Amino acid sequence: MSLPLNFHQTFAPEKEAIAQLVQFASIYNNNYFTKEEISQNTSIPTGKRSGKVVPHINYAEAMGLIFVEKDGSKYRIELTPLGKIVYEEDPYLIEELSNVLCHYNLSSLNSRAKMWSFIFNQVVKNQGMEITNNSLKSVLNKFFEVKDVNITPFRTCYTEDRCFGDLNVLEIIEEKYIFKSHHVDRSYKYLYGYLLLSNWEILLPNQTEVTYDTLVNELGFGNPFIWDDTSLDESLEILQEERLIIINRQLSPVTYIRQVSSKSLLSKIYSLLI
Repeated sequence: MSLPLNFHQTFAPEKEAIAQLVQFASIYNNNYFTKEEISQNTSIPTGKRSGKVVPHINYAEAMGLIFVEKDGSKYRIELTPLGKIVYEEDPYLIEELSNVLCHYNLSSLNSRAKMWSFIFNQVVKNQGMEITNNSLKSVLNKFFEVKDVNITPFRTCYTEDRCFGDLNVLEIIEEKYIFKSHHVDRSYKYLYGYLLLSNWEILLPNQTEVTYDTLVNELGFGNPFIWDDTSLDESLEILQEERLIIINRQLSPVTYIRQVSSKSLLSKIYSLLI
């Protein structure tokens, strides 16, 4: 289920607030709390009408770190299996790998944050890695059928270090958005495998073998990384080396067969970091 377009309430996702919610969920996962009570326990500011608590609950959920149940104005927040690994390995979201993971899930094809998903899976893919602010707003306004979409939280997300600016996904020069691809890193191979397989299990649960076009278009693999065919092929070869997938070149077109579950990779995601 998608989040409302303006779920962010004008706030960009801040790493510290996401980390505080992850830590909160690790302790208080059995009870319901108001946003004010969550604010008191996390120091994330909130007010009666707005504030950062609710938007960051939504961000953390879209990033795949927490499950959320709501009862009236109260929230119960529980760590997902992925959230538990992040909490155990990097509770303060210091590692770049954690930030890459948060960005990818926020921007994936099946992300609940539809503006992030649309920009990385449609806009950049179809219009290229450079687009003016006005052109981006025009595309978003048309797609979401609104008069003036607020893209400030998106641009802040990738230009401020308190958010995810240090990933160098986006540079803005004279109102031109310049997107930058993530370089394939072998020490992230279990993360790549997890991201591919977890989305595969959700979107095409009954298919164990898919074509390249299906990987890209129906699973959206690599789109949040803005990978070209070369980078995508490199990452898939790495996954085959680890026997996470098999590349069947005897067929035309070539097919990709999943060999393990995403769950089996959770404990390995951080294992290659120095």
